[in-house]
Amino acid sequence: MHIAKIFPGVFSALVAVLLAFCLTLSAGAYIEVPLPLGKVIADSTNVVVLRVEKVDREKNLIVYSKVADIKGKHNGDTIKHNIGRGGFHPREWQNIMAWAEVGQTAVFFHNGGAGEVCINGYWYQCYAGDWWAMSHGEPYLLRSYCGKPEKLIPAVTAILAGQEVIVPCMVDGDKMTIQLRTARLQRMKASLKIQDYNPTRDFAGWGVEEFRPIGGMPGFQQYSALSNTGPGAGGVAPIDFDGDGKMDFCLFGDAKVALLQNAGGSLNEIPLGVIGGARAAVWTDYNGDGKPDLLLATPTGARLFTNAGGTFRETTVGLPRTNYTNLTAAAWIDYDGDGKPDILLADGFNGLRLYRNIGAADAGPAKVEFGKWKISGPFENAGGQGFAAVYPPEQKVDFAGEYPGKNGEKAVWKDIELPDGQATSVKVFREENHTFMTIYLFREITTNRAVDLPVSMGSGGPLTVWVNGEKVLAENVARSPAPDQTKPTLRLKAGKNTLLIKACYVEAGRSFFFAATPTESVVPPTFEDVSDKVGLGRNGIAGQLKGDRLILADVDGDGRTDFLFCAGNGVLMLNKKEGFVEVKNSGLAFQSGRITPAFGDFLGDKTMGLFVPQSGGNKLFRNDGKGHFTDVTAKSGALAAATGQAACAVWADFNNRGKLDLIVGCLRGPNRFFRNNGDGTFTDASEEIGFLQRIFNTRGLAAIDFNKDGVLDIVFNNEGQESCVLIGDPLRVAAPSVAKQ
Repeated sequence: MHIAKIFPGVFSALVAVLLAFCLTLSAGAYIEVPLPLGKVIADSTNVVVLRVEKVDREKNLIVYSKVADIKGKHNGDTIKHNIGRGGFHPREWQNIMAWAEVGQTAVFFHNGGAGEVCINGYWYQCYAGDWWAMSHGEPYLLRSYCGKPEKLIPAVTAILAGQEVIVPCMVDGDKMTIQLRTARLQRMKASLKIQDYNPTRDFAGWGVEEFRPIGGMPGFQQYSALSNTGPGAGGVAPIDFDGDGKMDFCLFGDAKVALLQNAGGSLNEIPLGVIGGARAAVWTDYNGDGKPDLLLATPTGARLFTNAGGTFRETTVGLPRTNYTNLTAAAWIDYDGDGKPDILLADGFNGLRLYRNIGAADAGPAKVEFGKWKISGPFENAGGQGFAAVYPPEQKVDFAGEYPGKNGEKAVWKDIELPDGQATSVKVFREENHTFMTIYLFREITTNRAVDLPVSMGSGGPLTVWVNGEKVLAENVARSPAPDQTKPTLRLKAGKNTLLIKACYVEAGRSFFFAATPTESVVPPTFEDVSDKVGLGRNGIAGQLKGDRLILADVDGDGRTDFLFCAGNGVLMLNKKEGFVEVKNSGLAFQSGRITPAFGDFLGDKTMGLFVPQSGGNKLFRNDGKGHFTDVTAKSGALAAATGQAACAVWADFNNRGKLDLIVGCLRGPNRFFRNNGDGTFTDASEEIGFLQRIFNTRGLAAIDFNKDGVLDIVFNNEGQESCVLIGDPLRVAAPSVAKQ
């Protein structure tokens, strides 16, 4: 029972004592002035994601490992914090140590000497040293952000990318309620443009409930707002990507990709490191490890993210390279029936592309061996001439050659010790020649098979890099020597490879840095381009058409996955052993362009029919089981009468009756729900579930059981406004209007 109800006088006195104590501490070092989150970020030189690795509860010590740098680069991968007890109110360190468990996530903001650490629902301040020493708890930063670090990470990332976000925080005012973490919660706008605290201007709503009751929609109980993917909203790609039995999903659009983890009563956004958006997001377990992986179709090409158990590592380097791309759609398809998912892409420049999954295991582990470094020089770089000049070593690498160098010094090849991962001086010439000089570095790299090797370099100025005689990097940038200034990927062939580097120096410094990705992290080629072999490609089927959706299904019942390309009036392609074959007389005809059709067995006869959303009048096609379709819209009941601007659809047994109903997302009008009558006709039941009460402006949707109650919920990706999740009402499956069907 609450102490205030038993001893009200004692409780009031206790509060007074605590308040006096807290104000005494505040006068010394607490952050008294409320700060918006954008100000905290702007004033920090470093923002680092940490994970708890060790906890010593006897000595109050926490050892973190660095997970990622969000802003700046924190030196070292281990960060140690000493959570002191002396001179603090016990709750300050108790809050921290109660939270500290191995695996917990924190976000560390610092300027090299002083830092603020956000843990779950609390902050603390610390000062630099071998062990960063906690100076005190920092509860007043709960006015900047109050919530999980996992949700702070994507917020900070978005803010640094120039976006405005909404964050939960405590209301300013009574400092004791903030100290005790009982202050009222609100949602506030945050961005780098907002550098002063103004809750009147930036207030976005009360509370932080991600799911709140919703009225006026009888089919649903709760509503949760999601990320806005911009005016070019795309779709929803659902999957349980962390293996916890709960459905997660990815929202994508032209402006943003948001990977959302289902944490039960909340959603955590998992950072992917994707700046900008995607035109498709599709899941599959491409490498057979039991975890679904994510493929994105972005304007700059396909990007592959391999699932490491709920976190993701980009492995795009394992995909075939294309010099110029304009990807508009992507899908996973096992075209050859070997059990390994292949990649199907729609490329506005290169036609339909098929990347066959050759499997990383087929190639075996990568082995990369590095030879010793050699250096040649010095050559002139006065006035920055070295970058454009072609000195003898880049015409031919001749280890016995002697060339005229800077100020009469002979330029020859000589051995030099340049330990990988260390910035090392290249001052090996006469002293007067180290200013404004150009040098060449050379080494051999041997691999047991072809591999793309990411490396990191740093120098005192412009860099040019050749691999096997092919120029792979040319950066004419003046800079001081430092690690990680440029990160090219070296495409290596099996056997010996040559690496030639030209570095141009000014008087800022004369050192060089080189580090390669550890061999175990090297991504081998995992796919090969077989587009032309299967009848696709620039000169193949639909090679000159521009389309933006790839919809997959086995439409002819032969056990092989076929696909519909939403280009022109629709192109249906059957997957045959000899390759893909276009069905010229498929019976399908519709207006393509930013619409997402849906295949579904709406008749229950094990054939895949097709619904096509259209502006002004949708289309429903029946399949004869052999891949030939008949337009049955006129006989479909309510579907024939439906108007508006439909953009997307999904088939789902919405009321658990064993029949596929149809949920349609619409623009500039309410979404629609068509109940399947089981005889090829549909009833418009939109009003029964409340769809007519709101306009969501939906471009993409998915029907999932988000909360595992056996009732479908719906995720909407909305155009130009917040996306959302609607949690289904279990009563709807037994509603009188439904039970009689």
